[in-house]
Amino acid sequence: MKLFICNRTIENQEVESLIDDLLKVSENTFAIQRETEHSDNWKNIVEQKMKESDFIVFAIGKETFQSDQVKWEYAKAKKLNKQIIGIKLNEITEDSILFCQGFQVFDNAKQSFKFLTKTYEDDRKLKFEQYKMMVSSTEKVTDQRLKVNNLFFTVTSSILSIGFILAKAFEFSTFGVIGMLFMTIMAFIVSFFWAKLINSYGTLNTGKFKVIDKIEKQLRTNMFEDEWQILKEIGYEPNSQTEIKVIKRFRVFIIVLAMFQIGYLLYEIYPLLNSCNLKQTIW
Repeated sequence: MKLFICNRTIENQEVESLIDDLLKVSENTFAIQRETEHSDNWKNIVEQKMKESDFIVFAIGKETFQSDQVKWEYAKAKKLNKQIIGIKLNEITEDSILFCQGFQVFDNAKQSFKFLTKTYEDDRKLKFEQYKMMVSSTEKVTDQRLKVNNLFFTVTSSILSIGFILAKAFEFSTFGVIGMLFMTIMAFIVSFFWAKLINSYGTLNTGKFKVIDKIEKQLRTNMFEDEWQILKEIGYEPNSQTEIKVIKRFRVFIIVLAMFQIGYLLYEIYPLLNSCNLKQTIW
């Protein structure tokens, strides 16, 4: 469990004693972070340490919240949606009491230990349940995407088959070939809706994996990140990219089919055009 301690510099001696008490009661199960150097980029350093921490602990003295730095740290902790607690260093003033309305304040390290431990364990259980839900939802999206692939392949194949049956019914006459060409164009248009849906599912899963990665970092594990790095090293291609390539190749097949149909249609119409030209020449 990681704690980030916020305090005024003038209270460093009392805070050191508080940290010793925290480490004693927790039997060193706490990892405690502080920022004591006031460099030009101290705000960036503090923000990063806050992001890595499970709790933000304010060591509260008589004039703690008169410090602009502490006020900024408090605002940043709230913005990061971090769990905040306060531990008294001594008797606090009315000014400090006003700032402490939004979080729990404890009299000493021992008193805060039970709260921190229980809250941490409950939070991890909740995050683990959220993690399982997100992983399950990505699997559902993948299953749904497979169903969409099967559906659109069936639809486009059926459209092409209907076009062929229509042309055969009219004995591949000009009218029949025009009907078949119309159905082929329709199959070509449908392939764009197919690709759009696959891209949509791919984007949806990307968002879900980002959430999973965020929860993993909070749980301090990185199974999916490690798996993804290994897959990239062996040249893995995401399913959505593979599926889009298949759709593009299927689209090329449809275009070639349409070109044959247009060629056959021109072959059928050509004698009629020659006949018309001949009649015009005679007249």
